[in-house]
Order: sequence, then structure tokens, then C-alpha cells
Amino acid sequence: MQLKPVRRSIGFLLLADGIGALFTPSDYVRKLQFGNALADDLLEYLAENPKLICRIKLVEIAVGIWLVLR
Repeated sequence: MQLKPVRRSIGFLLLADGIGALFTPSDYVRKLQFGNALADDLLEYLAENPKLICRIKLVEIAVGIWLVLR
């Protein structure tokens, strides 16, 4: 089926994004801010809590691995 390459591509993108964010979680979140007040407040909260970002990104990496191996 044609979905397997798409799933793998999405999995690799999730892996790359997750690993990249683990190195500098606060800077990663601040790069995502784009002007929406509610989203910026949420992203600022996440930037102040780098442990939470690391946990979220570890889940993202796990989902990426699952998609690649599936």
C-alpha cells in the first residue's frame, strides 16, 4: 500500500524534531511563537518548563519510532 512510505516519512520527521528539541528545549519553544496571544502564552509556559518539553519530545520520539517500524 502507498501509506507505508508516508508513515515512515512522518516518523522520521517526528524523530528529527524530537531529537532537535531535546538539546535546547526552551529555545526550541521560543522559535515557535508566532503572534497569537493564547498560543504565545502556552508556548511561554512551556519555555519556562523545559522538563515538560523534554517529556513531550520523548513521547514524540516514541511515536516517530513506532511509525518508522510499523
